[in-house]
Amino acid sequence: MRAASRLSFVLLGFYLGEHFSSATLVALVLEAFYISELALAPISGSLSDRLGRKPFLILAPIMGAIAAFCLLLAACFFPRPDASHIDLHLVLLLLFILCGRLLEGAMTALNAPACLGYITDMTVGSDRLRARVMTAFEVATVGGLALAIPCGGQLSKWLGYWGFLVVIGLHVLNLLIVLFGIEESQYRSRLSRHHGSLMESLKLLRNKYIFTFLPAWLSINTLVGAWITLIIIMLTYPNPAADLRHPHQLLYGGFGKDSATLALGCFGLFFLAGMGAWMLILPRMRRTTVMIIGLVGLSLCVITLTIINGLGENMSDLTRNAWTVLWTLLPIVVFGVVLLSGFTPASLTQMASISERMAGKRGAVMGIYSVVLGLGQFIGASIGGLTVDLAGFYGLMGFSVVLGILSLISVLYMRVHRHDLP
Repeated sequence: MRAASRLSFVLLGFYLGEHFSSATLVALVLEAFYISELALAPISGSLSDRLGRKPFLILAPIMGAIAAFCLLLAACFFPRPDASHIDLHLVLLLLFILCGRLLEGAMTALNAPACLGYITDMTVGSDRLRARVMTAFEVATVGGLALAIPCGGQLSKWLGYWGFLVVIGLHVLNLLIVLFGIEESQYRSRLSRHHGSLMESLKLLRNKYIFTFLPAWLSINTLVGAWITLIIIMLTYPNPAADLRHPHQLLYGGFGKDSATLALGCFGLFFLAGMGAWMLILPRMRRTTVMIIGLVGLSLCVITLTIINGLGENMSDLTRNAWTVLWTLLPIVVFGVVLLSGFTPASLTQMASISERMAGKRGAVMGIYSVVLGLGQFIGASIGGLTVDLAGFYGLMGFSVVLGILSLISVLYMRVHRHDLP
C-alpha cells in the first residue's frame, strides 16, 4: 500500500509539474487527499475498536484502486492541459484529480488506525516487542516509499500516466494479502463492550500525555510533508526558468526526473537502513533520548544541505573545489538521515504506549496518528510551498529550522515530566 500510494503521488506530481509552474498550487493539489484523511481517520479509528480491524484493512486497498483509476482517467482525457487560463476543461481535470486524491486520503484514513491498532493489540504487555514491531512498521513504510520514488521516476519516463495501471495492480495484490493472509486481531472479541463516541480520537486530544506530545509529532510530520512533497518538484524545475526565479541555488531546478527520484530514493534507503539499526537500539533507550538524537540528525541535514545548495547554480557548472566540498558533505547528510530515522519509530512507540493506558480506545488513539500525519503533511506542503516560492531551497531549510525548534521544545517538556516512562 505504501509503495502504491507513493507511486501514484510521483506519477501525478510529474504530470502536474509539467503543466503548472507554481510549487504552491501543485503541492495543494497533491495534498488535497489529507482533507478526507483528517475527516475520516478519527471515525475509522473509533469504529475499528468496535467492529474489528480487518474490515478496514480490506476496504482500504479497494479505495486505493478506485482512486488510481480516477487519476488515470484524468490523465487520459486531458494529456496536455492548458493551465494558462481557467476554462471548463481545466475545471473538469481538477475535479477528477480532486476525487482521486480524496479517495486516496480515505484509503489512508481507513488503513492506518486499523493497522496500528492491530499491532498494538498483538503486542500488549511487551514494550520490547512493541518497540521492535513499530520500528518494523516504519521500515515497511519507508521501504515502500524508498522503492516507489525511483520506480515512479522510471514509470513516468517509460509509461507516462499509464503507470497508474501498476498502482492499481499493487492495490489488488494488497487486497489479496489481507483477505487470505491476515486474521482478525484477538482483541476483537472484547471490542463490542466499548461504545465510545465515533469522534473519540478528537476527545483524546485533551489527554495530557497526548497533548504534550502533539507539538513534536506535528512538527516532524509537517517537516516530512514539506520535504517529500517539494524536494522532487524543486529539483526538476526546468532551466533556465529555475535559475531566473532563484539564481545561484544548486538544488533548485536543472535535474532530470530519473536522477531526482533516484537521489531521493537513495536517501530513503539510508533512512531505511538507519531504522533497521534503531530497531535493535530503541528498546534499550528512553524514547525522548532517541527523539533528541533524531533532531540532532535533522540539524546536520539542514546545515549541510544549505551549504551544498550554495556551491553553484547547476551541477554542470561546479568547479573542482565545489565537487570536493560536495563529496565531503554528502556523508554528513547521510549520517544525519540515519540519526533522524530514529524519531518516527520512537514516536509511534510512544503513541502505542499511551494507547495501552486506555482500554478499548487503542484504535481511537491510533486514529490521532493519521490525523496528525495528515494535518502535518498538509501544512508542510502548503506553507512549505510558499517558502519555496519565496526563497527556493533556502526557504525550505529555514522552514525546517522552525519546525525542528518546536519539536525540540515538546520533546524536552516530555522528558522533564517523564511522560516517556511507564
